[in-house]
Amino acid sequence: MIKTCTITSKFESFKSLQNRENVFHIEDYIQIPSLSEAREMTDDIYYQNNDFISEHEYKGYKITWSWYSDIFQFCINYLEIKSLIQVIDEQNFQNIKIEDISPQYSKVLKIFFFNTNVISNPPKNLLFNNIKQIFFNALVLLYSLISMVFFILRPGLSIGTYTGDFVYKSTKSDFRLNHLYEKYAENKVQYIEFIRITKIKNFFFNIFKRKRFAIYYTSIIFFIDLFFNKKKYHKQPKNFYESIIYRYHNTNLVFNKSTSIIEILLKVLKIKSFVLISFSSRSAHLAIAAKSLGIKTIGIMHGLQQKEDSVYEFMESYSERKKIGCDIYGVWSLHYLEYYKRYCKIMDSENIKYSGLLRPISNNFKSLKSFQRISITSIKVLVISELHVSVSEIIPFLNSLLKHDDIEASIKVRPMIKDSYYEDMKAVFPLSNNFKVFDGKIEDVANEFDVFIGSNSSAVIEASLFGKISILLNTKKFGDYFDMDNILEGQPLLVRDSELLYEYIVDRVNNEHSLNTIEIIRKRFFGENEDGAQWLVEQL
Repeated sequence: MIKTCTITSKFESFKSLQNRENVFHIEDYIQIPSLSEAREMTDDIYYQNNDFISEHEYKGYKITWSWYSDIFQFCINYLEIKSLIQVIDEQNFQNIKIEDISPQYSKVLKIFFFNTNVISNPPKNLLFNNIKQIFFNALVLLYSLISMVFFILRPGLSIGTYTGDFVYKSTKSDFRLNHLYEKYAENKVQYIEFIRITKIKNFFFNIFKRKRFAIYYTSIIFFIDLFFNKKKYHKQPKNFYESIIYRYHNTNLVFNKSTSIIEILLKVLKIKSFVLISFSSRSAHLAIAAKSLGIKTIGIMHGLQQKEDSVYEFMESYSERKKIGCDIYGVWSLHYLEYYKRYCKIMDSENIKYSGLLRPISNNFKSLKSFQRISITSIKVLVISELHVSVSEIIPFLNSLLKHDDIEASIKVRPMIKDSYYEDMKAVFPLSNNFKVFDGKIEDVANEFDVFIGSNSSAVIEASLFGKISILLNTKKFGDYFDMDNILEGQPLLVRDSELLYEYIVDRVNNEHSLNTIEIIRKRFFGENEDGAQWLVEQL
């Protein structure tokens, strides 16, 4: 008899499943993954598939490395449902039916059980969505062609600049690049934006907000992929790791064709240098095209990048002769200079430089006064909302902390988007409904607090820029994300036990003048607040 199981969501209504055997609800099996374990798994996938990697190149660049961060994310999703996969694998089902679960988990299941008959329902409104995407990308491509005409007719060379399709409030750019654009203007730098499209509505809103021409290069990749004749890799996968990476065969072929077109585009537009910020799957086509033409590529840290999360910056298993990373890369501090030289393998270490901050802090932290409590009766704590953090790991810390009457807690949510972290917290932790909520710039509210807490957010470390105390929480997913335990001998700065959080905070607040952790953290991560945007312009 053929054994069949069904994987579904307990939040979906499937009356037909009530009397069916072997029904698994995916929510019962989801676990919090370790980023360190996911990175090690990603490295193993690359180590074990060197033949595949060697077969796919563009002018000597091994392009399968472009998808390192994508495979890393896949590994995270796999680890989240690993226990479910083990249960199903042990029972040797011949048919696996997938009904209304998240696409990322559906993908993991299909790839793991590549030798099993996996049945899933097609996405709803698939035909309509495909037609909509074709129409939209055609419109975007037309806009890009009009922009090209403008840039071709404009005299002189230009600086290519990679950016996402963001326009933040009063700025006319992604807020992370706003200061760079100011420096472009001061130095009369002529630039062309190469924009990665995200959402349809963003395109229509942002072209009017931005009020300048730009190239939406992802529309080129879309149509190459659409009309490309799909081919299977000449080898069939024999195991799970091969099944993962062989899926990128057609992606690599599309990469080669679209990159060759982007090369022509860069020549026609007379691109002199290219500001990529960093190498990733999002910028890979631009990076390889520019490097193949001998166009200088320049990057700079745009956040507190750590090797266990921003894996695309480091790729510790990378050992290819030709480096895919930026030709020159700026870091914020001497600590990061050493850190990148030690762990980053996609760039030559001699090309990693101390640049300063992409967005220097407006206040002069060199003249900051010593730490002063806001109130003598209470400690004011700012909880930082964090992307990709399960609130279930944070709530035990907050629950322990809020038992004490002398703690006043607020929460800083992320701007521009609906903050899922805060929404999840409100749903499962009623006390959070009493939090005062801030959604603006961190510098506008920093002076109202004594302590910033979180597990992996740059904002927790940014507390030091305002003379405030940073408290890092240990989680299974992120661990000692910022390597805080090695900063002060005999004084761990990572809170591992939720019941000890209050004691940690009180100790740090009462003894900061002698511990001097604020200044130590500030110098470690932010250096001397040098102007990295000006440094970047000078590299051009």
